[in-house]
Amino acid sequence: MPFSTSVFRQICLNTKLFNNVLKGIGEPESRSRLTPHLNHLAWISGHLTSLRYDMGRMLLGLKAEFPYTGMYCDPGQPPPGNRPLDESLSYPPLVEILEYWNSLAFPFAASLPQLSKEQLSREMPFSVPVGGNRLVDLLVFVANHEAYHIGQMSMIRKGLGHGSMSFL
Repeated sequence: MPFSTSVFRQICLNTKLFNNVLKGIGEPESRSRLTPHLNHLAWISGHLTSLRYDMGRMLLGLKAEFPYTGMYCDPGQPPPGNRPLDESLSYPPLVEILEYWNSLAFPFAASLPQLSKEQLSREMPFSVPVGGNRLVDLLVFVANHEAYHIGQMSMIRKGLGHGSMSFL
């Protein structure tokens, strides 16, 4: 069972769309909340970057570290262990989050097709919302989770008065 080409392509597309959706967003805007019930772009982008680094380190054997993981994730909580947006925290600048995202993009994507049938079949200690509890199920969920949040970011982008996100 080689790694699914469609999931690999989705993760590569998510990498590109993440950059596109944040293009032209300034630092003050990245912390603007359209309503008190919505997260801001700095939180969502940090959340996704933190997730990729955690996945890369814990499941794919990558050595890269995201120094802000603790702002977005509480490992003491059951999966996914997300921390909600906290207005009292000073989240990293968007430009720095983008640098971390892009520095991991190639190693993360390149490691996926290298996963063996045994690795993909490895059971996780928790079930995954898409069904199942294998590593491959978790990677399918991650690809969809990223696309979901990039869609949210696109709506926030429009709400801030920017044009639509480019798919090119």
